[in-house]
Amino acid sequence: MEIAIVDDMEDDRNLIRHLAHTYFEEKKDLYDVSPNFIEFESGEAFLKKYTPGQYQLVFLDIYMDKVTGIDVAKQISTIDKNCSIIFFTTSNDHLLDGYDVHAVGYIIKPIENHIANFYSAMNYVVSKLELDNAGIIVSTNFDSLYLYYKNILYIDCNNRTVYVHLTDKVLKILGKYSDYKDNFLSDSRFIECFRSIIVNMDYIDTPTASDFILKSGEKLPISRRKRASVMKKYMMYFMHKQ
Repeated sequence: MEIAIVDDMEDDRNLIRHLAHTYFEEKKDLYDVSPNFIEFESGEAFLKKYTPGQYQLVFLDIYMDKVTGIDVAKQISTIDKNCSIIFFTTSNDHLLDGYDVHAVGYIIKPIENHIANFYSAMNYVVSKLELDNAGIIVSTNFDSLYLYYKNILYIDCNNRTVYVHLTDKVLKILGKYSDYKDNFLSDSRFIECFRSIIVNMDYIDTPTASDFILKSGEKLPISRRKRASVMKKYMMYFMHKQ
């Protein structure tokens, strides 16, 4: 896991690195994460070398000369939606700015007085990382592939052939629908909305009386028999994400 620490105070950078390292050591039985820390003493130095997808987590001090942590976060959030941001600051004044850039943590200095908040933010980051990396191995006529759940819109079965609908293509995979059903439904993002159709709820745009309309414009039927339970699970998932 690539982590950037951007703070103009060396002591604070050292403390953040120490706390993060301690967190991962304590959680090593739960999470298989190997952190790699890169430090920057200014927002300008970070942005000069930053490329989208380079870091999974960025620790940002808000109050820095010239380019502030808020300025840095705004640039990150416009080009890298998958990068998590945790702010460190001496004031609550920029709390709303943190929401605007979807920061997952806002830790008040001195940091050692807010360890519980730090751990809570880190738990969210690592859980999100595990979701991003979760997936399934499928076989096709040509090869075995590892598919990330986050890239799957839905799965369906037609004439005993199973199809995985990805964000950029459709794959015909070997095996029966029942071979894959439990694996998909074990992930909280997926729900079986109709017989032999499992949809990733992250890609649902609008539910109607009889269908889920996806962000792609596709329409998937909702079983009349299971509609109440399907809609309850969808609404619970949607509310939990907010």
